[in-house]
Amino acid sequence: MTIIGEDEEQAFTVVVSVLNSGELLPFQAIYQGYSTKTCPSKSAKDYAAADVAGFCFEFSKSKTYWSTHETMHSLINNIIEPYFTKQKAKLGLPLSHKAIWQIDVWSVHRSEEFCGWMKDHYPNIILNFIPGGCTPVWQACDTGIQ
Repeated sequence: MTIIGEDEEQAFTVVVSVLNSGELLPFQAIYQGYSTKTCPSKSAKDYAAADVAGFCFEFSKSKTYWSTHETMHSLINNIIEPYFTKQKAKLGLPLSHKAIWQIDVWSVHRSEEFCGWMKDHYPNIILNFIPGGCTPVWQACDTGIQ
């Protein structure tokens, strides 16, 4: 799910990951711009709490606040895959056990570049795409959170 907001005229999007159990994973906030100066300052109110909770504040390296291949890699490396690894350990499953990640059919997600990167780096994460036009029906964030 993507939430678009305005923070002192700085556009950003928040990538929210929700489990079928209803548990929320840490958020990834993506700010438009080309440096960390576009992200919240580490001295901002509640920044430390967000950091402890595992939130990721990133800049897009572009004029938009949309996810890019690079920010998707960060989402997987820092939020999605660590969660799967932790759950496998908790359940006593081998790391080779498959996990399913359900995402929408946005162009970056479906691109050969991203799908190939996932196969190369995380072959045990199966991508399950929500068909176009079905996000409000099948995507957990749209059906249960919003």
